[in-house]
Amino acid sequence: MGKPVTAEEQEALFQSIIRKLPLLDDSAQLREVAALAVALMLRRPGDAVLREELTRQVNEAVDAVRPGQSPEITRNEMRSAARACIRVLQAAKERRLPRHLQPGSREWAQAEGGAPAGPAHPPSPPPAGGIKVSTTRVVVGIAVAALVFGGYAWWSGSRSTGDEPVEVAEFTRQVMEAAKGGGPASHAFGGSLKMISLGGRPVVVADGVPPRVCVASGWALVKAGVLSINGITPNRISAGKITELCNSETGNASIMWTPK
Repeated sequence: MGKPVTAEEQEALFQSIIRKLPLLDDSAQLREVAALAVALMLRRPGDAVLREELTRQVNEAVDAVRPGQSPEITRNEMRSAARACIRVLQAAKERRLPRHLQPGSREWAQAEGGAPAGPAHPPSPPPAGGIKVSTTRVVVGIAVAALVFGGYAWWSGSRSTGDEPVEVAEFTRQVMEAAKGGGPASHAFGGSLKMISLGGRPVVVADGVPPRVCVASGWALVKAGVLSINGITPNRISAGKITELCNSETGNASIMWTPK
């Protein structure tokens, strides 16, 4: 089954990536995040040539950041590279083929002078304001969000903060356990963890949650209950919305969760 992702949600994630790219301070981070974002935006077969071209442009932009320069020069070159990567992502957004013009679609076949197999009836329109994506694509979207908003170190292999995936899983488990009246008074990342009762239902409150952990654990918590992030319970849940809310406040996030 596909999961509907609206155009508004896609745009929110795109704008969030645009805002965050200039904040990356390492060229390897910038290269991988920008290239992965391009791959996500141009994932359809008909965009393969454009994807290759724009990935090359990302590499050229980041290659302009020379190693061994002074901090000031490096900062300036990183800013220039980030601006170039943003232009690449904007080009990806503007130049990608719409779904109905992708090779294999009815409109594409008609433009090529043939007729697609199957009954002759108008193609079903996509859901209002959105498209269908598979679970795999949702996972890729979450990966991009985690890379950009959650801190690259966790994904790149740097373990200086100790934010191993197993610890994120442990944090999620602690939140769920707290709803049953168990668990520690502080979670795996040091913030407070407590259970309160609202209207006779258990509500877990976790403070001091690193944004990257909030993003990484948010999807699992949403599937198992109702999640509020920094005081907001979204009506529509998406990877982009979770990412936006987890980064809506300066510093760490605060979440509230109640099981289904």
